[in-house]
Amino acid sequence: MKKPFGFIASLCLAGAVVYAGPALAVQANPAPTPAPAPTASLTPGTNVHDSAGEVVGKIAQVEGGKVAVAVGDRGIVVPANAFVQTPKGPALNVTKAKLLASVAQAAKENDAAVGAALKVGADVRSAGGSAVLGQVKAVAADSALLTTGAGDVTVPRSVLFVSNAGLATTLSAQQFATAVAQSKAAAAPAN
Repeated sequence: MKKPFGFIASLCLAGAVVYAGPALAVQANPAPTPAPAPTASLTPGTNVHDSAGEVVGKIAQVEGGKVAVAVGDRGIVVPANAFVQTPKGPALNVTKAKLLASVAQAAKENDAAVGAALKVGADVRSAGGSAVLGQVKAVAADSALLTTGAGDVTVPRSVLFVSNAGLATTLSAQQFATAVAQSKAAAAPAN
């Protein structure tokens, strides 16, 4: 089986964490409610803090009123209106411990769901579920070989999740197509 492409691994920690796990239920803060974070402060690369001001992750992507936050090697998606503005920047009204526990639980549940759904012949959809990116051709312990319109592509299991539409990647159709093209170009022998 082909080795997983590095582009997908790097996207896991960048903009590709979108839809990597279920939306985090943000806890209500019993103290006076801080002002909502201005949309302009919710930009990729911006640190996200917890209710105590500790950094919990970085914003990876903002799209359609949803914000993907990279938390360690996983991610969460929360509504933009769940962020509050603090002197340190955008924050969620949850402690780091609760956030990390929630991310770990979601990852455990996702791993089990992916394990059950990752079968030869299964369609793999884009993050939004609207596009079928390919079909599973082979399954390995930490990756899956997909047959796509651009040829066979190996993806790590960490970019897969189960959506309402079925097995999906954390990549949009455009991100997937761009990443595959870049990977194939990088792998092509130099003339």
